Amino acid sequence: MHHAESRTDIHLLQPGWLKDWLGRPAPTDDRGRLEEVLALAGTNIIRAGGGPFAAAVYDLDSGRRLSMAVNTVVSNQCAAAHAELQALSLAQQVIGNHTLAGKSCVLVSSSAPCTMCLGAIAWSGVQALVFSSTRQDVEKIGFDEGPKTPSWRRELEKRGIAVLGPLLRRQGQQVLTLYQEQGGVIYNGPETPHH
Repeated sequence: MHHAESRTDIHLLQPGWLKDWLGRPAPTDDRGRLEEVLALAGTNIIRAGGGPFAAAVYDLDSGRRLSMAVNTVVSNQCAAAHAELQALSLAQQVIGNHTLAGKSCVLVSSSAPCTMCLGAIAWSGVQALVFSSTRQDVEKIGFDEGPKTPSWRRELEKRGIAVLGPLLRRQGQQVLTLYQEQGGVIYNGPETPHH
């Protein structure tokens, strides 16, 4: 097995076409925000051959979109390159703080969080999570969402994070179906080879 040179830096790149989306006016309600995120996930499948997931962080006080991200696990060769993790990280960099606490931020995601993203959301400082498709929808096309407590919503709510979803579930399911129809890679399913 060939090993690359040791590194001390991490680079997670979003596709260049995402800049066009960032220049658009931010939607003003949960439905509009989720429609935007679902359209972004669909675009990621068609334009970039990327994962069927997208997320964005919005500051509810200013109405500003702080960040948008799509799943880039395969292109970045990084299992942690989920859309939610990258959207949260980019938003934190935009405001210049490791936490979004103190801001009135909402994370809008195309799907309910996997185990990894659930942990990141709990510690991110967001005040709300809005999502479309469910864990079952995602697992139905072959992804492994990891071991997650059935009381995950309650756990977030105990930490002051409101949870809204599944909202626009049918549209979220359509994005997942598109990914499946396009032959999208199931990079962490039960049949995924581990090297």
